[in-house]
Amino acid sequence: MPAPRRILAFAVLTLLALGLRLTAVAVLVGRQDGAAVSYEHGEIAKNLLAGRGFTVTFLGTSGPTSQQAPFYPALLAASCRLFGSDPTRCAAAVACLQAVVGTGLALCVAWLGWSLLPQWPTVGWVGGVLAAIHPVHIYMVTQLQVAVWAAALLTGLLAWVASPRGRHTWSKAITLGLLAGWLLMVEPILSLALPIVAVMFWRRDRDMVVADGWWNSCWARSARIGRLAVMALVATLVIAPWLYRNYQVHGEPVFIKSTFGYALWQGNNPASWGTDKIPKSSVEPLRLAHNGTLADRHRALWEARRETLYIDDVLLKPTGYREFAGLSEPARSRLLGKRAWNFICRQPAAYARLGLRRLRYFLLFDETNPKAADPLYRITTVSWLVLSFVGLLVLAPRWRTMWPTVAIFDVVTAFHMLTITSARFRIPIEPLSLVWAAAALAPLIDRRPRLRWRAREKPQTIASPAGLRIDQAHGSLSPHRPSMQMAELGKRLASRGKIR
Repeated sequence: MPAPRRILAFAVLTLLALGLRLTAVAVLVGRQDGAAVSYEHGEIAKNLLAGRGFTVTFLGTSGPTSQQAPFYPALLAASCRLFGSDPTRCAAAVACLQAVVGTGLALCVAWLGWSLLPQWPTVGWVGGVLAAIHPVHIYMVTQLQVAVWAAALLTGLLAWVASPRGRHTWSKAITLGLLAGWLLMVEPILSLALPIVAVMFWRRDRDMVVADGWWNSCWARSARIGRLAVMALVATLVIAPWLYRNYQVHGEPVFIKSTFGYALWQGNNPASWGTDKIPKSSVEPLRLAHNGTLADRHRALWEARRETLYIDDVLLKPTGYREFAGLSEPARSRLLGKRAWNFICRQPAAYARLGLRRLRYFLLFDETNPKAADPLYRITTVSWLVLSFVGLLVLAPRWRTMWPTVAIFDVVTAFHMLTITSARFRIPIEPLSLVWAAAALAPLIDRRPRLRWRAREKPQTIASPAGLRIDQAHGSLSPHRPSMQMAELGKRLASRGKIR
């Protein structure tokens, strides 16, 4: 594709993604209470602004917490500091910022496709368009959750590793470490992807450096190890202040969040459906109580969402919190984690059923979440799953190139299958699969006749002795009257090296 057309297509993709997301923000965000939809993030942000520090009420106790990673509550607090104390206005400001981040995510999907499959650029373009128009990705920028940030950081990190730009440079290792550290501060579960990213970085670095001789080979290998170490060191330096804060607050090491045991218990106990929610019969009428418009459907989904019970409300409130008295936050989480482990050991068949149910929820529809029952969500999910599967079949010959995306998707999916799941947990890894889905559609687009943007050059002709016109542009022959002398024809052919 010529450079002007490429720039135009890139601009159109950007405007398409940004326009759809800003429209969703304008239609949906101003009609909801920002304080009611920010959950623990909003409570922590409120406490930060009030001077109470990074605190929240968790498992019946108020105090310093590591229940959430630090980035998003700090973002909400900064928004309220800049735009005033009105929760709805703060939520709208954050949603507008997330619309920009979501646009960057669509461009990162295109970048990832171009980096992994440079010989097949159509995959990158189609992947970017799919990410731009994906209804779930458009809707997620209106939610005060970390999903859009985690998805953008993970996709950008992988695209930067795969990109030939920067090649074997130390600056690339530093920027990768910064992105990896920021990703951990947003969503520590995605630390599962970082070993795969490191292996991919090592292999790409190795393939780009060709060293002759024993000494040069040893030096190149040492440099690769050094760049990998720099990446890990920079990521560690990014999260080190938060790790130190957690040790000071809790009196023991805590990696970003302290809630693994708590989340494991939510998804694995005798009353659990495999998620942190329990459905109620009164939810479905609330979900269907709308007039068909997007804004009213959004309102109805939130009403149904609030009606859904949390597992804590059933098993812990109010008297169940008494046993946590005097325990630190990590100790409370470990206590619930031991309960979950005892349940798994005593009832392995029930745990296996919960795992299979979670896998179905993760890939298809979460029956405990009324938002996942919306027809638009279900049609989008089925289309995504079918296209991704077909795309993987198309990309099978390119397995050596595509394996990091498949490995990250599988590892994160397995983690949520074994512990706990939710509809939003798939969003951070879903953009990787959009590259697969694009591979299912790209062959159809490549086979369509291309539009000719430039006018055909008028072919220059010369007359042959036999009265045939020689089309120099296409090498074709057609009947034509002799229009020039044989001598002139000889001169032209001689000037082109045809006659010696």
